[in-house]
Amino acid sequence: MTLTDWRLPFDEPVFHAVNSIGVGWLDAAFVAASSHPFGLACFLAMTVWLIVEFRKRALVPAVQLGLTVLLVDRIGAGLIKPWVGRMRPSFALAADSVRVVAPASNSGSMPSLHSSNAFAVAVVMALLVPKTRWVTFPIAAFIAVSRLGCGVHWPSDIMAGAVFGSCIAVAVVLPSRKLTRGWKYAPQEKLVVPRPDAPPAPELPPASTVAASVPAPEAKVEAPKS
Repeated sequence: MTLTDWRLPFDEPVFHAVNSIGVGWLDAAFVAASSHPFGLACFLAMTVWLIVEFRKRALVPAVQLGLTVLLVDRIGAGLIKPWVGRMRPSFALAADSVRVVAPASNSGSMPSLHSSNAFAVAVVMALLVPKTRWVTFPIAAFIAVSRLGCGVHWPSDIMAGAVFGSCIAVAVVLPSRKLTRGWKYAPQEKLVVPRPDAPPAPELPPASTVAASVPAPEAKVEAPKS
């Protein structure tokens, strides 16, 4: 793969602003968020969340989640990265101007597959279980930013990854949304259980008795016209 060094106007300033922070605990968090075990743990946690939400009908949502991640990996690594052929900042910049906290191979830089997968999972979960967006999107954003902190991606890499992963998620989930629509969030009748100390409800008389007790309206007799 032939790689070239090209940058957008905001890439280098934003990259250096994040990469040069150099706080010990934050570097450790960046490395942890970029690790494969953390990504696998997030994927498994989201799968369990789907099972808890959909129960016996969780097969289709779980397949949608897995298929989205698979497509993002295959298309991103096999097609887009070789086609873009962009050099990572850890190889494009001088050694004394970049902090490489978590080394990466000299492969294509755009899009960031960490960012792609993180936002793909976040969008799938948001479409299937909307309340999860308050958890998944902050995690996805931190994973994406961690690639700058580790010194292995440009800002435009993680932005392209977020857009790419989100598009794949929408393309996978929306066409088959009828299969999951209404499973979890369809309105259901509430079963009211009376309290043990509640007084018994008064018995209503049969409809025939009520009808018989209602007097019939008097017929209006008109006087003959003279």
